Amino acid sequence: MNIFVEKNVARAFIVSAVALGLAACSVSTDYDRKVGAQNAVAVEMQMGVYDKNQMEAYVQQIGARLVSHIENPEFEFQFKIVDDAIPNAFALPGGYIFVSRGLLSLVNNEDELACVLAHEIIHVTERHSVEQMKSSVLPGLVELPGNIVGGVVNEDLGNLINAPISAGNSLLMAGYSRGHESEADRLGIQLAAKAGYDPLAMNSILSRLNRSVEIQTKQESERSYFDSHPYTPDRVADVTKEAKNLNVAELAPIHKDFVSQIDGLLVGQNPGKGLFREQTFMQPDMKFVIDFPQEWQTVNQPAAVAGIDKEQDAAVVLSIASNEFSAKEHALRFQNELKRRYGMVLEINEKKLDWESSLYSITLTNEDKKGTSYMTRGWVNMGIDTYQIVTISTEEKQKIANDSAATFRPMTDKELASITQLELKVIEAKQGETIDMISNESHSKVSAELLAVMNAVGETEALESGEKVKVVVEAPYK
Repeated sequence: MNIFVEKNVARAFIVSAVALGLAACSVSTDYDRKVGAQNAVAVEMQMGVYDKNQMEAYVQQIGARLVSHIENPEFEFQFKIVDDAIPNAFALPGGYIFVSRGLLSLVNNEDELACVLAHEIIHVTERHSVEQMKSSVLPGLVELPGNIVGGVVNEDLGNLINAPISAGNSLLMAGYSRGHESEADRLGIQLAAKAGYDPLAMNSILSRLNRSVEIQTKQESERSYFDSHPYTPDRVADVTKEAKNLNVAELAPIHKDFVSQIDGLLVGQNPGKGLFREQTFMQPDMKFVIDFPQEWQTVNQPAAVAGIDKEQDAAVVLSIASNEFSAKEHALRFQNELKRRYGMVLEINEKKLDWESSLYSITLTNEDKKGTSYMTRGWVNMGIDTYQIVTISTEEKQKIANDSAATFRPMTDKELASITQLELKVIEAKQGETIDMISNESHSKVSAELLAVMNAVGETEALESGEKVKVVVEAPYK
């Protein structure tokens, strides 16, 4: 859980995604701008943006150089880095280009990044993104299963408390057609060459991306750039053939030493979004902790963090509430709303917590032929913030759910100090050193095999003195 979004924003994401399914390229380019702008906001809220050492400004400079070599561009382009560990790049209609920090960790020079950006620019200028979005590129936000809420309260009240839980923390990309990919490759490297970048760098980053995915997916299947941009040997061959006919403009790179620009780049998960240690969720920025029941499925999204029983008949959902009201005031307002709208007169329960705060809650009960079910909506103050905790359960699992809610607590200094992050560190090799040797010396947190791929060298290849090498190290969370 990072930045909590209001439900109307989340639902706007769904509406715009559905609207995209009705799109056709015959519509005005104003459509691209409108839809792109709407969904760019949703992407940034859902995934988060990343800007270590003003890296985003550098990406924007490369993008601007490329765009300057497009004749009469129809769109104003924006380039952002998204806070995603998975190597990826994607475009939204209207000129919104996103690259992940996971992709940046694999890039070794400005030419490679420029080729990726140029490829995405072409998807926009040729309006491939609109066609792609007709295949439901953007996921809707999936709410808690209806069989949980539906059996507890009526639909109207269910919508009031049912916190949105996203199906994934990133875009679920639909693949471009073979024709679109070929066109983006061909026109993309043409654009890169006009802007002074080596078109063959496209093959370098494609091959490195592919190899890194192969290495990492031996352990865990993850999405990657190739879910939306299929990697094939034919693509590499076609790029090689096309590049032979191109003249590269003689322009100096914006930064000659690309690798030094990504020194300190966050690798892997971002602890600032919160992290799970088994069933315990820790949020170091907001400094809270909550325990979810054993064997429950856990979900961490921008809008909420939750635990859901595998039978889907119990859930605990934590989200942030408006700081305009205290926890007790939120409970009173809910109590009054229930009385006004439904004629229900329910008591507010105050549960004293171990850390000198109270959880104010109201429980609704529903009885049907399947049995009794409960929904408890509660609020608690921690510092200046007010949090909402909703539990939904059958009678059998009510205590388990409520006990989980009661574990919400401030993070201790010891817990905070225990949180670390992985960072990309740039070091200089000694004469004759190998990646294998450097991996051991630096206590690298990724394998020597992956480090070799990241640095585009062999594991046992002797390096020159002073050669820049990327390693991945563990560091205290900042």
